[in-house]
Amino acid sequence: MAEKQIYLIRHALPDYPGGAKMCLGQKNDLPLSEKGLEQARRLGEFFSALPLEAVYTSPLLRARQTADLVAGSRPLHVLDPLIELYGGAWDGLPIEQIRAQYPQYFVRGTGFSCPPGGESDAQGLARAHAALAYVDAHTESCAAIVAHSGINRLLLCDLLGRPLSEKRQIPHDYAAVSLLERTSGVWQVRELSVHR
Repeated sequence: MAEKQIYLIRHALPDYPGGAKMCLGQKNDLPLSEKGLEQARRLGEFFSALPLEAVYTSPLLRARQTADLVAGSRPLHVLDPLIELYGGAWDGLPIEQIRAQYPQYFVRGTGFSCPPGGESDAQGLARAHAALAYVDAHTESCAAIVAHSGINRLLLCDLLGRPLSEKRQIPHDYAAVSLLERTSGVWQVRELSVHR
């Protein structure tokens, strides 16, 4: 039987300028799009029936807006270690431009390695584990975390026992929810990237 449950949520769809996807690291603090707000409202409806004690969120706007709708009237805490990976030279660039300009960083089937001047997977994973430990220490039975693709995928990879180089292969679309459970002191992934 699970001792504790934490729902790991990726923020809803942001409002990309011109609609073109870009590398969203820490520097581009975009709000949610109209579709993203609707995704976040649906998450809020789902979580309204669950016994969440609190919701913890990245400080970036797209995560905070999602978390606000998930939390409803429950406590909402901003947790700095949940911020997205720092994208270095790629932060804010369109994805297609990154592929064209930095082809040497792309590895077939596994996504890309650490961008120039960016944060490494090991650094991001350390932050993700620090955040999970903090939420664990402040939760009696059930809480939610709202964060980002990069940081969440690293944590999911690690908990699933997969190499961090496979992070891009972990399904984790906008507004996806994974359920983490702690049993006998060990965190495991019970459900992976479900849409509510």
